[in-house]
Parts: sequence; structure tokens; C-alpha cells
Amino acid sequence: MVLESIFGSAQVMKKPYLMLFLGIVLSWCSTMVVHIFFSDAGLLAIAFITIAVMPVIHNVFVREESEEARVPILSERFLERNVQLIAIYTFFTLGVIIGYASMYLLLPSQELKVCASHICVSIAGKAQAFAEQEKTLSYIAQISQSTGKVFDIESSRLGEFFYWFSIILVNNLSVLVAAVIFSFIFGAGAIFLISWNASVVGTWVGKTLLASDHFKFFGLLPHGIPEFVGYFLGAIAGGLISIAVTKQRHFTHEIERIAADSAILLAAAVISLIFGAAIEAGSKAGMNLFALSLSMVYMIALVIAVIKVE
Repeated sequence: MVLESIFGSAQVMKKPYLMLFLGIVLSWCSTMVVHIFFSDAGLLAIAFITIAVMPVIHNVFVREESEEARVPILSERFLERNVQLIAIYTFFTLGVIIGYASMYLLLPSQELKVCASHICVSIAGKAQAFAEQEKTLSYIAQISQSTGKVFDIESSRLGEFFYWFSIILVNNLSVLVAAVIFSFIFGAGAIFLISWNASVVGTWVGKTLLASDHFKFFGLLPHGIPEFVGYFLGAIAGGLISIAVTKQRHFTHEIERIAADSAILLAAAVISLIFGAAIEAGSKAGMNLFALSLSMVYMIALVIAVIKVE
């Protein structure tokens, strides 16, 4: 009840940056509380974050669906409201990333017990709090190193680009499909996927900063931004359709309009993920100028879309 009163849908729609603080607070609280009772529960902490934030997101979608049904397709109001939803997801994701990065920097390497009188509380260490995220990062590192087995020094950069592009795009599209399906059938599923990805990114940022490689994490931004935007758009599309269906508007003009809006959002999501995959593949293949150019084109288009609704 406290979260719903402080972070109500009306407040969040007016001030999306509130989700930044919510993401940070939930990341810390969920991780600390879960590890008091469980020794290794990285995914359970993400589940707690999802459960806590879901009422806020659901109420936002209910408000958005009611407005969406009355707004013409591709009108300025349509763009404005979806940019608001993207902002809500973006600030929440940034909050989780910052929360996990700060935890990685501040938590001890191993579990620490703090005792007062006869009461002892265990504080999770990095080994316990980030076990699942570390496994994922190790898997990603193994895939990145495998390129040497596929391409020798004489191989063309173009061939290496398409190799990485296909792998990254298939992975990104699979996450998008999962986000849309989960958002439609079980809204918390999309939040779980986004929170999980944000926790992995936050852990990587924390590791990078702790290794004194302070600027390495900026290399994540060019492809990370379009990828997360694509996931947000997919989650929004699935969520809008889900709310419309649960309101039993199956055979009204409203469901047709919302379906059309959702199709536009999904198309935009796929385009965004294609940009992200091309930028990341170009960077991995050593085509830095190409990757930088694509990133600039994407960011300019994104800035124009934001300015248009201001």
C-alpha cells in the first residue's frame, strides 16, 4: 500500500523519473531481504522486484489503454503517451541498473554477519548476491571469445559482421517475443525479463567500475539503448492488448484501434532491435565507423521523436 500511494499511476505518468528511485530502492531491498532467508537467490530477488513494481505498471497500463482507445492512430497524442510509457520503463530500468551496480561496488566479496547482542543478520556478499548474473556474464564472454574459432585473421570483416548480426538479432527477437507474450498473458513476465536484463547490465557496470575501467561501460550505450527501447515497445504493445481484452472489448472499434497501435509499436520495436544488432555486430567485427554512424542515426531519430511530442 505504501508503494501504491507514493508511486501511484497518476504521479508516475506526470513524473516518470520517480521510477528511477523506485528501481534503486527495490533492487537494494529485494536483494537484502531475500538473502537473509536464502543463501543463493538471485532470480528470487528479481521476482520480488517484479511483484513490488507490478501494481504500479498495471495501473499505468489501465489508464493508458483508456486514453489509447480514444486517440487517433499516429496522432501527436498517441506518440506523446507512448513516449511517456517508454520514459517510465527507461527510468525504472536505469534504477535497477544503478541499484545493482552500486550493490556490486559496496557489498563485501563474501557473506558478512553483523551481530548486535544475540541477534545476527547476514549481509549478502558478491558471491551470493550476483551468482546468477555472473553465470550469464561468463556465458556471454564465452560466446564472444568463440569468434576466433570461426573467423581467422584473414577472414573478411563483412563475414564476421553478418555472423554476429544473425546471432545477436535472433537473441534480441527471442527476448522481444517473450516480452510481448508475457506482457499479454502475464504482465509481470515482461517486467521480470526487463528487470533481469537490467540486473545483468548493472552487475557488468559494477564489475567494470571496480576494475578501474571507468569508461568501458560507455561502449554498452550505442547498442544497449536501441535494444532496451525495443523491449519496452514490445512490452507496451502486449500490455495494451492485454488490458483491452480483459475489459472484454473484443468486438468493438476500440480493440481494433489498440491492435493497430500495438502493431505499429511492434514494428518500431523490431526496427529498433535491428539497429541495436547492427551496431553491436559492427563493433564486434571492428567496423567502428559503421557502428558509430548507425548509432548516431538512431539517436538523432530518437531525439527528433522525443522533441516532436514536447
